[in-house]
Amino acid sequence: MAEEKATKEEQKKMEERALSVFASEKKEDMTALIISFILAVIVLIALK
Repeated sequence: MAEEKATKEEQKKMEERALSVFASEKKEDMTALIISFILAVIVLIALK
């Protein structure tokens, strides 16, 4: 029983860690998307 409880706690910690990694990756993806959009607008204005 004690091993099973420890395993569940470890699994919960791993899930929380994975979710935080996905959240930070999503934030980085949004930042990259915004930067590339701004650069595209600047290039379009410069070539106009």
